Amino acid sequence: MSCNILEKIGCKIKKRKSISKNRRVDVQLLNTEQSSNCIFNQNSDNCNNKKERSKTNWISTTKYSIITFLPKNLFEQFCRVANLYFLFILILQQLPISPVQGVPSILNLGIVLLINAVKEAYEDFKRYKSDKKINYQRCTVVDKGKEVKKDWKDLRVGDIVKVYNEQQFPADMVLLSSSSEASEGQCYIETSNLDGETNLKCKRSLMETNYLREVTDFYPLKTVLEYESPSLNLHKFDGRMTLTQQDGSTQTLPLNIEQLLIRGTTLMNTKWIYGVIVYTGHETKYMLNTMSTPSKRSKLERAMNKMLIYILVAEACLCLASAFIGLALESRVGRNSFYLALNHRYGLRTVERFFTFVVLYSTMVPISLYVTMEVVRVFQVMLINRDKKMYHQETNTFATARTSNLNEELGQVEYIFSDKTGTLTRNEMEFRMCCINGQVFGTMPTSGEKSQFSSLDNLKLALDQSQQKLTDSIEKPFHIDFSVPENFEFFLVMAICNTVIPETVECSDDPQLSTIKYSSSSPDEIALVNAASLMGFKYHSRSPNSIGININGEEKVYTILNVLEFTSDRKRMSIIVKELNSSEIILYCKGADTSILPYVKKNNNYTSTNNLEIKDSNGIPSTININSDGCDGCDGSDGSNDESQTSTTKVNNSRQEEIQKENELNLKKFSCNGLRTLCIAKKVIPLEEYEPWNVLYKEASISITNRDINLQNVSALIENDWELLGITGIEDKLQQNVTSTISTLSAANIKIFMLTGDKQETAINIGLSCQLLSNCELVIINNENVEGLKSNLESSIQRIVSSRYNSVQAQHNGEIPLEIVSNGTGASQQQDYGLVIDGQTLGLILSTGKEMEDLFFDLGKLCKSIICCRVTPFQKSEVVRIYKDRTDSITLAIGDGANDVSMIQKAHIGIGISGKEGRQAVLASDYAISQFRYLERMVLVHGRYNYKRLCLLICFFFFKNLSTCLLQLWYSTNTQFSGQTFYDAVNILGYNLIFTSLPIIVMGVFEKDIDPKYLRRYPQLYRECQLGKCFNHKIFWSWIVFTIYSSACVYFFTSKIYIEGATDDSGRVGGQWLTSAAGFTALIFVVSLRLAILVQSWTPWHHLTIWGSLIVYSIVESCYSLIYLNYTSYFHMVFITLVNQPIFFIALILTVVTALLPAYTVTYIKRNYFAQPIHIAQEIQRREKELERKKLKKSYVNNNNNINNNTSIHNII
Repeated sequence: MSCNILEKIGCKIKKRKSISKNRRVDVQLLNTEQSSNCIFNQNSDNCNNKKERSKTNWISTTKYSIITFLPKNLFEQFCRVANLYFLFILILQQLPISPVQGVPSILNLGIVLLINAVKEAYEDFKRYKSDKKINYQRCTVVDKGKEVKKDWKDLRVGDIVKVYNEQQFPADMVLLSSSSEASEGQCYIETSNLDGETNLKCKRSLMETNYLREVTDFYPLKTVLEYESPSLNLHKFDGRMTLTQQDGSTQTLPLNIEQLLIRGTTLMNTKWIYGVIVYTGHETKYMLNTMSTPSKRSKLERAMNKMLIYILVAEACLCLASAFIGLALESRVGRNSFYLALNHRYGLRTVERFFTFVVLYSTMVPISLYVTMEVVRVFQVMLINRDKKMYHQETNTFATARTSNLNEELGQVEYIFSDKTGTLTRNEMEFRMCCINGQVFGTMPTSGEKSQFSSLDNLKLALDQSQQKLTDSIEKPFHIDFSVPENFEFFLVMAICNTVIPETVECSDDPQLSTIKYSSSSPDEIALVNAASLMGFKYHSRSPNSIGININGEEKVYTILNVLEFTSDRKRMSIIVKELNSSEIILYCKGADTSILPYVKKNNNYTSTNNLEIKDSNGIPSTININSDGCDGCDGSDGSNDESQTSTTKVNNSRQEEIQKENELNLKKFSCNGLRTLCIAKKVIPLEEYEPWNVLYKEASISITNRDINLQNVSALIENDWELLGITGIEDKLQQNVTSTISTLSAANIKIFMLTGDKQETAINIGLSCQLLSNCELVIINNENVEGLKSNLESSIQRIVSSRYNSVQAQHNGEIPLEIVSNGTGASQQQDYGLVIDGQTLGLILSTGKEMEDLFFDLGKLCKSIICCRVTPFQKSEVVRIYKDRTDSITLAIGDGANDVSMIQKAHIGIGISGKEGRQAVLASDYAISQFRYLERMVLVHGRYNYKRLCLLICFFFFKNLSTCLLQLWYSTNTQFSGQTFYDAVNILGYNLIFTSLPIIVMGVFEKDIDPKYLRRYPQLYRECQLGKCFNHKIFWSWIVFTIYSSACVYFFTSKIYIEGATDDSGRVGGQWLTSAAGFTALIFVVSLRLAILVQSWTPWHHLTIWGSLIVYSIVESCYSLIYLNYTSYFHMVFITLVNQPIFFIALILTVVTALLPAYTVTYIKRNYFAQPIHIAQEIQRREKELERKKLKKSYVNNNNNINNNTSIHNII
């Protein structure tokens, strides 16, 4: 069956039963004219799989359409309990039982719904415009023998697309060919739209398809593509391509992520590429990853919702009690008051009265609380984003809040889970030392030392002139002799065993000169390649099948046979190469010591036979027998060895063992000095061993299902019996102010975890350097079996508990001097402990179950800080889960790389650092900063401020809304609970929208109880937020008690004056609406001045909103009273009459002072007789500011005196 892609590339998609929930999709490129089973033919409609082919490349990220906007938006808004509650109240107000008219309530609820609807509509319209712009972009498609232009939305699976330089890829495509001449089939892409990384990445086509460079080349192509179903994983793509040759034979080739061009990424530094579309529209990896992350709700918001439930229950009880009291009073009065014509159907009247009071008391639930909180949070986010003290000048980045829901959560953090590389350290790798064949070159870094290798130009001189024998700490000058095979191969491996992409950059001044720029996602690899280049091993070119390297002026080309890529499970990378014009096959490897040393052969005669059964893509087991000495069934001995040969072998073995010990000792010393270590090894592979292994490798590489597992199994067959060449030591310095930041956070009672993939010794050294383990006794947990692990955990817990108990007993018995105890709490004098655990032991804990996790959690709680080393990304997230699930404390995870994403998303708060490992962590985070040191200000300053502000906002909202409800309750005692309303409808509408809304917003945005510098000086002030002292049951109910008292003062003072006594010289009493106006005015002043008492730091915004709200109330109320409205004719001239009576002002002052006196008194007593740490710090701040003002005043006076003296002298002269 022939294929003519020029006429039309058809796509056949077959759905097969999923294996492990994965769908297999086969895409066949067939000739639409000659294929009898062609599914997609643009000239034919009788296609069996039109459903798959009809999937377009159209994307839509909008939530609504014109038709669905109104019903869908209203449904979403009424899913909120508060909105649903007020809808219920609104319905009640339309019934005859309602004592008030529903128009103001309609306006109130309508404004809230309208604000949210406008916001949603605006955001969705922006998404619609963005989608339209993308869908109608043009691209070049091969169609019917020519290149035509099509919109992105019209593309289908199987279309051949030509993309030019600096154009984005319209869909997920498999790269077929590129214009690159230097490296065939290679192209560069920028993925900043995908993961935020701006460095270029290299993609390579299969060499077998790179000849497709013209439109006519596609005509004889017969190809079948099979690949995995759409998935979220941006770094994985498994498939295979079957090419049909002209003689009818087929060739199956593997497809992986190197051939996949993802939608949204951009082609760079390449003229053009051809690719075939495999995923379109919402099945592309970019669109699958644009789904919103699960929303997080703050602890404060959850507590607020509980309080809201209490208020609802209290309202229901109050309504029920009022209904029954009204029933009792009505039945008693109604017996002798026939003229009232009361309805004696008491049961029905009670139900009606109950709902009447539901309407009257509805203000107990603050409808505008949620809207106000959202507004305040938005302003808080703006302050975070514009904080110049979290601005990093080198990268020109501010801190970024990617969500506003967790602002207050930052103020209650008790656990911080931090990555090491790029988070605590700079992720600027510097090659410092190496150990080759037991000899050490370079100098060991010392604490606080500025690196001697400030530039890599000094590295070669240092390596040539300095050799430090760590075993005796003696420095000797040494020149590396590259005629020694071990030295030569060591730097050769550094140059070629990597994924670094070399790029030739021409100098602008002289086009003849050029430099090589290295780019890689791993800073370690760049450091190794740069070091090798300076030593004369210059890696300059790479193609899918070869590597070009210049060794001291001599060009060498190595053929790449296989690349065994690095994975987090294997922790190593291997490359199998063959030098051009040589038949020797060599495997070079670099990786962690735990993945290299166990597989190093012990002596020269070491031989091992490995039998490993793996399964291919079809599940068929395959077994291969590999003999490491290259001889099948023989030991290589002819039986004629003499004693001298035996003696020589023993000497060689002894020397090898000595070198091995030296290597292991140096490895440990490198790690103990904080260096990142890698082991470098080689293996010469006999041809008879390589060929059968390569067959298995190719089968595994083209498998679609479980490809990673199959490749890992096959790789294990060949990665053994290594010869260890040496060890590298790379330094990654701490970021600026990491030490002080960790010390400050620890003083704030925040427990810090360091989760890293480095060796245990390296992790401990970094922990000591950054003060994470300062003054701590180390508890190291390394176990290989469950029984020993359980015993170790239990004994460690018992030892720490006993130690602390003995310390407390010593204090009580007077064994510790009184002056020491008086300097701090007993706990501060106790021994601190630091827990260190490795990934293998942590894996045992996670695999065993809840009991072991509980022991690990209990031990961690007793320790000051915890270090987990050699951990995988999954283990990082599981450590977060263990502590998150077993405590009510807030957890925060911070990292900079893709391996930290799961940890960041698992914690209550995720913070990403925009470092050198891309922006994956930032894109998955809730907040982003550029340096670890900014975490201190983010948590201790912004977090604490925002938490205290929102606590005050919530309490104040309940206070002001409950006050209006209680005034109605007190008024009902004078109306025999008949259901008469106390308020004018317009006034109660303006109460929440105008008269009391702005001051609390300003408080929620700008209020500061103390200056930020004192929060850093006294980090213990953060403790009150961790304990939830700003919002708890005690605080909440104390506000409720004060609300009851103040509302009673307002009502009964005004009612006594305006109902039971004359208010002017006419002798008339005030009446209902005059009393209502006086009471409502007093309430406005009480609420505003209560807020003024709480202000700790006055700003112009505070003055403007608090005093401005009182002025606005007076103006609005006067205008409302002057204007006659039929709807509220009863209120005409009421307020004007009220303010013309002198008694009003006397009553207002008396009422406000009486209502606020307890609040002021309690505040005074607490501050002066029950002072808290914050009060002491505020006094220190006040006195320091007074001293500063006095100094400035004195300086000003002295300057004026000097000026006056100089003037006098001048006049005399």
